[in-house]
Amino acid sequence: MLSLLAVPASEPWGPEQALGAPDTFEVDFIHTAWSPLEPDSGEEWLAVTFARPVAVAELRIRQTLNPGTIRRVTALLEKNRERTLWEGRAPVLAAPADLVVVPERQVVARRFAIYLDTARRQGFEGIDAVELVGRDGSRQWSEEAAASSSYATMGGLLAWELSEEVRNFDDRKHRFKGRAPGYWIRANPALLSAPGDILRAWTLDGASTIVISRWRTDAAWSPGDLLARIASALELFDALVLVREVQEVSGLQATSLVAMSGETPERVTLHWVAIPREGDVLLILLSAPEADFATGERVFRRMLAALEVGGARGDWAREVHCSGMARALARFSPREGRE
Repeated sequence: MLSLLAVPASEPWGPEQALGAPDTFEVDFIHTAWSPLEPDSGEEWLAVTFARPVAVAELRIRQTLNPGTIRRVTALLEKNRERTLWEGRAPVLAAPADLVVVPERQVVARRFAIYLDTARRQGFEGIDAVELVGRDGSRQWSEEAAASSSYATMGGLLAWELSEEVRNFDDRKHRFKGRAPGYWIRANPALLSAPGDILRAWTLDGASTIVISRWRTDAAWSPGDLLARIASALELFDALVLVREVQEVSGLQATSLVAMSGETPERVTLHWVAIPREGDVLLILLSAPEADFATGERVFRRMLAALEVGGARGDWAREVHCSGMARALARFSPREGRE
């Protein structure tokens, strides 16, 4: 018997992609439809729930990739009973295609299971939507879903994170845009700490992170003033400031600090880049274990080079400058690994 669990959040290729009206309009392996974790793996199932039970006239299943692998459709009734509405070989059609199931006997239900034999066709399957048509003429789209597996579970989520749609970001409200760092994936801002409001966050392995945050200010600070404030704050927490300088990012003057915090082997190295603008400071922060800092720093620098930041450009002179970044970085020996 199937164990139905509502899915709380939307994930690419997850079972929740089969909720609501169809929204996959191209025939391809697209994240807006549910797909099992592996192709050609044999039996898989998708279970859907509707808002209210009705006497079933039709159950319409929208297949957006490799139609023809559905082998059985059942109604899930009370007391763990399951009634077969249709069983057989679904026709192999060009996608998108609807499998329309018409029960031979009257059944009142709001929960249904769709069984597939994914070995029947080569490649992934996609189900985008399920519609329940009642004998009273009512029409409903599914509201909850669960599945035996989904491509979102492992590789699919990673593939989505590394897609061009996710890698490129354009935050017009806060006036910056760019590209996500290397092979890093998005991190949960609620689990991270940074000055101001975290706007973007990425991680490589859960230990190394890059964060973009916005720190509101009452007055415009010069890079020199900002540099002194950040350095003082870090030193209060017993961090060792290795480098402090003013550099240019996206045509704007920015404060740059590298500091170390903690004791070996838990020591963490930080690189802060702060861009003062009218009314706020945009902060880009790298945090990495000491042994991984050189690798993270290379990714961080490439990200900064591609970052575009809007805001009033200050006319401040380079009040503080130190060319010691290269010397400081020389103390970190890079480790091999994907960036």
